[in-house]
Amino acid sequence: MSTNRIESKIDELEDFLENCKYKPLSKDYIMVNRERIDILIEELRDVIPDEVERYQQVLERKDEIYAEAREKAAALVQKAAEQMNRQINEEEVMKQAYDQAQQMIQAANQQAADTEQRASLQANEIIQNAQARANDIVMSAQAQANDILSSANEQVTDYNERAQAYLDDVLGHLESILQSSVSESQGSWQSIVQNANTMFNNQLSVLSSALQTVRTDRNALQIQRQAQQPSQPQDQPEA
Repeated sequence: MSTNRIESKIDELEDFLENCKYKPLSKDYIMVNRERIDILIEELRDVIPDEVERYQQVLERKDEIYAEAREKAAALVQKAAEQMNRQINEEEVMKQAYDQAQQMIQAANQQAADTEQRASLQANEIIQNAQARANDIVMSAQAQANDILSSANEQVTDYNERAQAYLDDVLGHLESILQSSVSESQGSWQSIVQNANTMFNNQLSVLSSALQTVRTDRNALQIQRQAQQPSQPQDQPEA
């Protein structure tokens, strides 16, 4: 397993955001599937411990380096002992073998320490970078989702205001018709009232249907927002 696993998951998050559709009438905000982002982030978190384990395995190799150094040192000592029997100056031979063994042990210790330090620094850097990248992506997606929901609420409010204004205009028009009709002929009052009531009821039915549709759309948006933000207090849907 390599660090490419982490980079691959980060690239997958970036590709997902690149492929998200833009919010209607906007080139700056996108619509994000919160469930898909949560899955990608969870997969990234699953990969990070594996990478840490890999670097721990690298650190554990220091024991192998020490063992190899000891074996080489033992071989040198053995070789020096064999040469000692064939050389006149036994003390010089032992001193040379000992010095060589000490040099190899010191070099092996230094190499193991350097390897451990590099592996630890690399592991910490990878973990910090992955966590920072994942947090930035989640915060960006959450901000975009909040902007989309805020814009939707503004549209619902605008629809309500326009519907109320239209209803006021219709009522005013009907009142004008009634007043005009009454002044023209008192004898046709019943017919005028009946026609006016019929027109008013038809217009009121249309407006009620439109208002119900707007309320239903707004309630659906509020329910969607509550589902995406379970930790925030839930708003009661408008009756």
